Amino acid sequence: MIEMKHSCLVTGWVLVFALLGACVQVEPRAEFEKAGDLVKTSTGQSEVFDPAEPTLTEEQLSAILDDGLTLAEALHLALVNNRELQADYQEIGVAHADWVQSQLLSNPSLDVLARSPAGGGRSMFEAVIGVELLELWRIPMRKEYAQQNLEATVLRIARRAGVVLAEARGAYYRAVAAEELLHVAQENVELATMSLGAVTSLHAAGAADAFDESLARGPLLAAQLAFRTTRIEAANAKRELCRHLSLNRPGSGIVLLERWPEPHTEQVEPEGLVQQALEARLDLRAIAMGIKALDAHVDLEQRGAWGSVTAGANVERPAVSGQATSGPAVSLTLPIFDQNRARVARAGFKREQLVKLYEAAQVTVAQNVRASADRVNSAARNMAFYSEELLPQAQRSLELARESYAAGRTTLLALVEVQRQLLDARRGLVALQLEAAVSMSELERAVGRTLAGTH
Repeated sequence: MIEMKHSCLVTGWVLVFALLGACVQVEPRAEFEKAGDLVKTSTGQSEVFDPAEPTLTEEQLSAILDDGLTLAEALHLALVNNRELQADYQEIGVAHADWVQSQLLSNPSLDVLARSPAGGGRSMFEAVIGVELLELWRIPMRKEYAQQNLEATVLRIARRAGVVLAEARGAYYRAVAAEELLHVAQENVELATMSLGAVTSLHAAGAADAFDESLARGPLLAAQLAFRTTRIEAANAKRELCRHLSLNRPGSGIVLLERWPEPHTEQVEPEGLVQQALEARLDLRAIAMGIKALDAHVDLEQRGAWGSVTAGANVERPAVSGQATSGPAVSLTLPIFDQNRARVARAGFKREQLVKLYEAAQVTVAQNVRASADRVNSAARNMAFYSEELLPQAQRSLELARESYAAGRTTLLALVEVQRQLLDARRGLVALQLEAAVSMSELERAVGRTLAGTH
C-alpha cells in the first residue's frame, strides 16, 4: 500500500509539471516596449516601430508622400516602415522564447516492457515513468543565461534602429545634393549652349572660323553628357532613399521638401563626446550584457558535470500469478568518462573572447567619435571659408564681368567662362553642404544619441 501511494505521488507531481508546462505563454510585449523606449531615448523620435501594431498601408503612405517628403517624415518612415528593421525586431521574440524555454523541465520519460511466454500463459508487464531531477538545480542558472541574452538582444536591436535612422538621414541628404547638382548641370548645359551660339554668330560674321566653333562645341557635348550622368545619379539617390524607407514605388515621384540643416558653427570637443559614447552606446551595453550571459553559461556548464538523475515510479505485473508490484525508480548517469570539462573550458574561452572584443569595441568607438568630431569641425571650417571668401569672390567676378560686357570691354565668351566658374563654385558648395549635414549625422551615430542644437 505504501509503495502504491508513493507511485501515485510521483505520478501526481508529473501531472502537475505537465499542467504547468501547458500554461506557458510566449509573449515578448514587455521587451518590445523596452526596445521602443530605448530607441526613443537614443534617437529623440517620438514614434517607433511596434510589432503589435499593423504596418502602414498604401493609403497611409500615399497620404505622407503625395504632398512631398520632409526629413522628419523620412525619419518616421525609417523607424516604422523599414522591413529590415522589422525583421530584426523578431530576434527579440526569438530571445524571449529561449528565455521561456529555459525555465521548463524536460518531458518525463516512460519506458514500457511487455513479455509473453512462448508456450502461452500470462504476459509480464513493466512500466517506468521518470523525471530529470538535476534540472531543478540547473534551471535557475539556465534562466539567468537566457535572461542576459534577452537583455543583450533588446539593446542590440535598439542600437540597430539608431543606425537605420542615421542611414535614412544620410540618404535623404544625398538625394537633396543630387537634385541640386542636377540643377547646376542643367545650367551648365545652358551656358555651353549660349557660348556655342556666340561663337556661331561670330563665325557667321567672319570674326571666328570653323575651328573656333568646333572648340566651343566640345564643352557643350561634355556638359550634356555630365547632365545625363547627373540625372541618373539623382534618380539612383532617390531609389536609395526609397530602399531605406522600404517604399516600393518609383523614386521620381518623391518630392523632397527640405534642403540643408543650419550649419554647425561651434567647434566640437571630441573627448567629452567620447565619454558620452562609452556610456550611451547601446551596442557596448549589449556586449557587456553578453559577458554576464557567458558568466552564467560557464556556471551552467559546470553544473552539467554532475550528469543526470532521473527519479520516478516503477510498476510491474509478473508473468506468474500474483499481485502487481510498484515502487520508486532511480536512474543515474555516472560522470566517469565525460565530466563536461571541455564544454566548461569552451564556455570560458568564449567569455574571454567577448571580453577582448568589448575592449576592442571601446577603442573603436572612441576613435570613431574623434574622427567624426574632426570631420564635423573640418566641414564647419570649409563651409565658413566657402561662404565668406570663395563664393562671394566668384559672385563679384561675375558682376564685374557683366559690367565689363555691358560696357563693351569684354566678350560674351569671357562672361560665359566666369559664369561657368561660379557654377563650379556652386557644385563645391553643394558637396560641402552634404559633407556638413552627413558628418553631423555620423557624429550622432558614433556617440549613440542625439546632440543638442544639431537639428
